[in-house]
Formats: sequence, structure tokens, C-alpha cells
Amino acid sequence: MSAVEVAELLSHAEIMPSHIRHAVHHLTKPERVMLYDAANPLHRSATGKYFEALVYELLLGCAEHSDAVVSVAAKFSDVEFAPYDKYAPDGLWYSRDGGIRFRVGGKVAAEVDLLIKTSDGVRVFGEVIINPSGVRGFRSEISAKKKLLNELYGDPVEFLMVLAAVPPAGGVRCLEGSDAYAVVSGGDRSYEMVHPGEVLKRKLSPAASTKRVNGKDW
Repeated sequence: MSAVEVAELLSHAEIMPSHIRHAVHHLTKPERVMLYDAANPLHRSATGKYFEALVYELLLGCAEHSDAVVSVAAKFSDVEFAPYDKYAPDGLWYSRDGGIRFRVGGKVAAEVDLLIKTSDGVRVFGEVIINPSGVRGFRSEISAKKKLLNELYGDPVEFLMVLAAVPPAGGVRCLEGSDAYAVVSGGDRSYEMVHPGEVLKRKLSPAASTKRVNGKDW
């Protein structure tokens, strides 16, 4: 039930201004401007990336106070990008913008939004989505990623979906077995709690974390 435990942590997490500031700083400077400009045609895209970064920051914060989470894979600006080595073994290899990718035979085989290892040896991968509608088609994609991670690491694999709003009646139909979903209510608009002047130009160091792990250690 590891994915369920992680879902509980995220669903009960309190969004603090520090989480928001660090999340915004995972965006590029142009994306930060788009985030605070609702009229910009790319505002929606910036909001999606912000919410993904916020969930990651919340997860790091939750993990610090939970023995259930052993490690969280770094992502976005927390990642030290390294050009892909064609002789590298199959496994995690970040995209240039800090996305969590897995390569097999030198080709990208999958990409996930979150990657967590729990105290009972389960790998939990996550997808962060603002709008819960239209996710039914994810079932085959989720199954394929579970199979890939199991083959790469040999550990049990579970799936976690993180939403910004409670899903419609009937829940999230693409989930099976021990999979789970968490709701970070209103997280996609939480950036409005911080004045743009605090994040558009200000530089910020990564949040301190003992659970964040770089890709080479996965």
C-alpha cells in the first residue's frame, strides 16, 4: 500500500509560501512571466509545469518527516544535467530540462513526473495532472511503465496520480490494484499567494532535503 501512503502525505500537505517560491524557480524566466500573465497564450502550459514543480516540492517536504519515504528522485532545476552517454547502462537519464526519463538501448523508453522509493522497497512513479478528465486512456501507458521499472530495478512498482481537484464521481478509472491518487486542492493556482516580485527576478537555492537523490543513484 505504499502508493496509498504517499498519496495520504500529499493530500494532507499544507502549501507554504516557501513551497511556492521554490516551485516557481523550477520554471525558466520566460515561463515565470507567463505564469503570472493569464492573458498569455502559454499561461496554461506554465501553470501545468508550476503545479508539477509544486507537487515535487511538497513531496520533498513531506518526505523529510516520514519514514515511509526513503528517497525522491531530483528533477527540474535540482538536476545536474549530463549529456547522454551511448555506452551508459539502461536506466534513468534526465532530459535537458530536468525531466525524469528512462532510456533502454540508447532510446527514451518512458518519462515520469515523480519517482519515489519507499521503506518497504516499492518504487512509486507518479503523474501530475491538473484536469482529471480524459485519463482513462492512461491504463496501457501505466502498465507499460510498471513493467519497465520492474525490469530495470527488480522492485515492486506502484503508480500515483496527483490532481489539483477531486475527480468526478467514480474516481480515476485508470487506476488498478495498489495504485492511488492524491488531491492537492487548488495547487495549480497557489502561485497567486506569492507576489510576482518575490519570484520573477530573485535567485533561490534549492530547498534543503535529505531525501532528494540524483539519477545516478537510482
